[in-house]
Amino acid sequence: MKIGIVLNTKEPETVWNALRFGITSLLGGHGVKAFLLGNAVEIEKIHDAKFDVSGQVQKFLCRR
Repeated sequence: MKIGIVLNTKEPETVWNALRFGITSLLGGHGVKAFLLGNAVEIEKIHDAKFDVSGQVQKFLCRR
């Protein structure tokens, strides 16, 4: 299955969950593409003690 993820926010929990979904889908053998729109283009600047967004970004990119 091909999955598209569109992110339009830089809210840490939302971004973290979307990337976690993407990683799980990739591990399941699905094709996943992420499109960053609006505030989400600043995804690499998100720093949060509870949600490790940068770690999820790296995992997502490494699985592709």
